Amino acid sequence: MVDLHLVDPSRQDPYVPSRARELMVSIWYPAAERAAMPMRPWISEPVAQAYADGLAEIGAPITGSWTLATSHGRVDAAADSTGGRRPIVLFSPGMGLPREASTAQAEDLASHGFVVVAMSHTYESRVTEFPGGRLEKSLLPQTADADQVKAEAEKALQVRVADTRFVLDRLADLSTGADPDADGHPLPANLAAILDLSKIAMFGHSLGGATAAQVMHDDRRVAAGVDLDGSLLGSVLTDGLDRPFVLIGSTDRERTQDPSWQQFWTADRGPKLEFRLAGSQHLSFCDNQLIVPALAAAGIVPADFAAKLVGTIDPRNSLNLQRGYLRSFFDTTLGRYADLATDPTALLHSEMIPVP
Repeated sequence: MVDLHLVDPSRQDPYVPSRARELMVSIWYPAAERAAMPMRPWISEPVAQAYADGLAEIGAPITGSWTLATSHGRVDAAADSTGGRRPIVLFSPGMGLPREASTAQAEDLASHGFVVVAMSHTYESRVTEFPGGRLEKSLLPQTADADQVKAEAEKALQVRVADTRFVLDRLADLSTGADPDADGHPLPANLAAILDLSKIAMFGHSLGGATAAQVMHDDRRVAAGVDLDGSLLGSVLTDGLDRPFVLIGSTDRERTQDPSWQQFWTADRGPKLEFRLAGSQHLSFCDNQLIVPALAAAGIVPADFAAKLVGTIDPRNSLNLQRGYLRSFFDTTLGRYADLATDPTALLHSEMIPVP
């Protein structure tokens, strides 16, 4: 994997107008020789501290200390070019979350031959770490007012769509061998040669899922998308899509409970599927499903808090289901296998419930 610092000199940052918009992205990809390359931290120490602060703010009294393991990604390892060009999957996290919050999903897709491009949305993410240790914290107002929260989400959606389309442009540059990194960080060997820009999909958690839908609406370069438990926003609600899209909801979210999903479903013209993951909660769809139960088992957070946050489904089972469904859908829609996405019986599992 490689972290890239991207700057868009043509766009004023919506949160800090005195600056050009800048992002951090992580690109996960199949590697060739990798043993000599260092492993990337799953989450760096400052980002982990921000994560812990976030848990405390939502009511988890934290006792004791904890450290996350490393990821499985070798930093700057040469890309494996023996498989030719590989499909690309973009990822956008939940509102306020960093791109590292779904590392387990990104790693799995990369290990099965995809190039995964995960974005942190600066000044909305609780913290974004830039090269040299510079930290940019969230500038979103802390409010419980429902109207203001909705307004902030709508603004964030617009910013995220622009971020994603900018990243797509930089991937096009990268595929030609140009280095888009603002600090001149050298690209890993062979990375440019493995990008297949004709096969691009996107998924996201929460507001990231809404971002995936709206990006597909606005940019035809994205051929398919998945929303992991996110209410939808934007013009995609009334216009729908004409390409494949999947909605995967938690225990308490399906079309009958989320009017935005119903509106989208009615307007949508393309192939679509909906599933409900039994026993899950909203934060079951990111790395919280692994971290929070482990903290509860160690007595660092209360057990009832873990169930409230990530549900009662076994974390490993939940992760394996999500990984399998994402892989199957992207394999199908990006042309690696035929007909799976249009045949829900091929995706049946007792805890992943199809919603007719």
